[in-house]
Amino acid sequence: MVPGVISELVIYPVKSLQGISLTQSLLTEKGLQWDRHWMVVNEDGLFLTQRSCAKMATIHTAITETHLVLTHPDHTPLEIALNSDLTEQKTATVWKSECQVLDEGKKASDWLVNVLGLWRGQTLSLVRMNPSFERQVSVKHSQGNKNTTHFADGYPFLLTNTASLDVLNSQLLSQQLPAIPMNRFRGNIIIDGMTAFVEHQSSSLIITGQDNRQTCVIDCCNPCERCNVPGIDQLSGQVTTPQQPSKTLFNMTHVEQKGAFFGQNAVLAPNSKNAIGHMVYVGDQAEFV
Repeated sequence: MVPGVISELVIYPVKSLQGISLTQSLLTEKGLQWDRHWMVVNEDGLFLTQRSCAKMATIHTAITETHLVLTHPDHTPLEIALNSDLTEQKTATVWKSECQVLDEGKKASDWLVNVLGLWRGQTLSLVRMNPSFERQVSVKHSQGNKNTTHFADGYPFLLTNTASLDVLNSQLLSQQLPAIPMNRFRGNIIIDGMTAFVEHQSSSLIITGQDNRQTCVIDCCNPCERCNVPGIDQLSGQVTTPQQPSKTLFNMTHVEQKGAFFGQNAVLAPNSKNAIGHMVYVGDQAEFV
């Protein structure tokens, strides 16, 4: 099989806010550097996403050398120091994971409430993982190998394939529905030049630098079953075609089990743990095997 290439690298510093497209990124066991490093929660510590608050898609994120910067057209920017001496600890829940987190404080809380409003009648907070806490990834689909992650739904990497999106879009267009961009699926590593849906029939993704830099391996775990987020415009927060593309994905047969699947959840392979700190670049050779 002819190898493909990495066509895009994307991080989402705050879970469910806008992503940042990069030309290069540091590879870590927890995912690409700064990916899902922060999360929005209510007073009960429950995490908030676009599933119940589509307006989160309207908040732009940026990472400078020193700060996370959140911006919205109707509000002044919010700056959060990348390195801080936070001390206010609390518990936050991501699905079934109960995490120990650090609160970014009242200024961040007030900014989020001004932009997003209350959720379930409660104020919002911006939190990051307590450095002393390790959130374990389920070993059910990783051959028992242990991995950790920040605030991703379940796995530190989401791999997507442009050829797979082309097939999905052809299905949408055949129903007189609009094609959708890749950013609807919020993947981290986007691969171009390979067969559609090969990601669901492969055990690993092998990444090799353009100048034969160190090779690293990312192990495929399981297909990503989609919720309503791919139906949300990732800039405006608007939903123009309700139930799509989930309904179309559900009726396709690219994954054996029934469901609205797109993209492959993944973890760093055990033999690539020594590649932590390794840089990956747009244009690197990438091959599903």
